[in-house]
Amino acid sequence: MNLYTIKTYISIVLLSSVTLLFTGCTEDNSALENAGTISGQFTGISEPTPILLRSFKNGTLVKVGETKTDTNGKFSFQPDAPLKKGYHQLILNKRWPVVLITDSTEAPIVTAAIPDNPGYLSNAVIDGSPTSELLATFYSELMPMQDDLLVAQKSIQSLSGDAQAATTKKMKLLIESLDKLSIDFIKQHPNSPATLAALENLDPKKNGAAYKAVIKSLSKTFSDSHYYTMLKGKYDTSISNRTIPNQPPPPKKQTRKNGQFGVGDVALEIEMADPDGNVRKLSDLRGKVVLIDFWASWCGPCRRENPNVVLAYNKYNSKGFEVFSVSLDSNKDKWLKAIKQDGLVWPNHVSDLKGWQNAASRAYGISSIPHTILIGRDGKIIKTHLRGRVLDLELEKLFD
Repeated sequence: MNLYTIKTYISIVLLSSVTLLFTGCTEDNSALENAGTISGQFTGISEPTPILLRSFKNGTLVKVGETKTDTNGKFSFQPDAPLKKGYHQLILNKRWPVVLITDSTEAPIVTAAIPDNPGYLSNAVIDGSPTSELLATFYSELMPMQDDLLVAQKSIQSLSGDAQAATTKKMKLLIESLDKLSIDFIKQHPNSPATLAALENLDPKKNGAAYKAVIKSLSKTFSDSHYYTMLKGKYDTSISNRTIPNQPPPPKKQTRKNGQFGVGDVALEIEMADPDGNVRKLSDLRGKVVLIDFWASWCGPCRRENPNVVLAYNKYNSKGFEVFSVSLDSNKDKWLKAIKQDGLVWPNHVSDLKGWQNAASRAYGISSIPHTILIGRDGKIIKTHLRGRVLDLELEKLFD
């Protein structure tokens, strides 16, 4: 869900409940009167600046309210309709987002200093919404590390030899640190909706216990939110392919609406427009080893995985390796911006800008992203679900 498209991973933490005991105090009465109001101040603002409030629905952000700051950066408004419990994004001037986990019973107060460059407001302080406050503390650690990863990802394009090796090592260590941060956050806050954001950063196959624990702990309190449903679906998909040890695998379904195509199956044709409107066909790459990469600019884990795909492309492209990226975006500008930011230099980028209704993803039965399919020179599937070091090892076997 990428909230700055979102640079990518959104992680969430558990927030312990807070009970106000001073019944009858002015503060208590004010909080009740202001329920549903979102307010705060962005320092560094010298003129009225637009603010949008958006909610996550069906994998996209939908506007649910808007206002403007005054000349001092102060603002206060209510959404177009009472917010339901879930994840919501407040974004200043379409450049500086911050995520809230709230509903109409709370009155979040957001304060932050506006940085020089666009990006997530990792310095935001949030009051009036304990879970949002907890998420803000998590992001204050996550985002600087993510920024470092993006810088390393961009710089590696121009490096070679020892410098490239050193940067590659740095990127791997950053990814490991991001994994640890998410796991620790989940363990420290096992019952908070904020843990969903941390969960999204993790591979469900490698971290099934974490997924199972979070899904179970939130099943009665947060299961009606889109974010919960999305991540539960991701986990369910990851375990659907597992078989009982020492037992024969179930018969493979032979249907085009199936994301479980196996080794040896011929990859379905993909024929779709690139950003310039030119139609690109997967079959035009026959004779090369191709990684079909289903992703989106708003998908945090996708953006996090992009450095690994970039490394693989740079390492093996000269040997006959290509990437065919299928985006589940619905906003062309965000799609193009993510391609540029993440250094996705290969030419084969396609999308019909229909989000989860993308024709190629539906044909392949894709229910969660990132999702990769490696096909050989003959167009047949070699392996699926290749990420990180596993992708590099598979390509190493093929080319080296």
